Amino acid sequence: MAVHPKAWVDPSAQLGEGVEVGAFAVVEAGAQVGAGSKLGPHTYVGAGVRLGAGCVLEAGAVLLAGCVLGDECVLQPGSVLGSTGFGFVIHQGEHLHIPQVSGVEVGSQTVIGAATCVDRGTLEPTRIGSQVRLGAQVQVAHNVTIGDRTAIDMQSGFAGSSSIGSDCRIGMQVGMAGHSSVGDRSRLAPRTGNLRKAPADSDLWGFPARPRAEAMKAQAALSLLSKLDT
Repeated sequence: MAVHPKAWVDPSAQLGEGVEVGAFAVVEAGAQVGAGSKLGPHTYVGAGVRLGAGCVLEAGAVLLAGCVLGDECVLQPGSVLGSTGFGFVIHQGEHLHIPQVSGVEVGSQTVIGAATCVDRGTLEPTRIGSQVRLGAQVQVAHNVTIGDRTAIDMQSGFAGSSSIGSDCRIGMQVGMAGHSSVGDRSRLAPRTGNLRKAPADSDLWGFPARPRAEAMKAQAALSLLSKLDT
């Protein structure tokens, strides 16, 4: 175990064999860090966090209280897991915050991209499966579920309680509305906006999202319309 002299580790935290803690990193009370994990400079591991073996938190990565990660996960620089979900209700003309009291659960061998944010759940955890790949600047809202081996490109966003199946491929700048879903093995082209519940093996394109063949036919028709004499 190697803890940088400028790091801070609470005496009640448990660090496994071979853990490395970089300069100005913080490990809070009751946190558990698995054997061989590496916490880079300025990383933060919140109270009660459970981090599996062989994980890597790169510079500035944040795990807030209530997060659980499996083995061999990677959090790239500036990623934040466990932040408060965007839950508000308007009461008598004021925004009142809805408490987000659950956490974030991540499977094994998952990679979270730089500056990606995963919000904590309201009553149940936000869940990300194993071997998932999230690109940079992805927003995963409260209570979202993402299945195993799904890959999501950069700058995509998923509103609260939306659901993505396993083995999906999601292009860059894709958006999903709250409570929408796509089933296993689905594909969403870049900049697709899904507003509904789509079955397994969907191949969606455009906004609002529709099956690729239908969307391409509609696009071709629009192109022809622009060439008609008026």
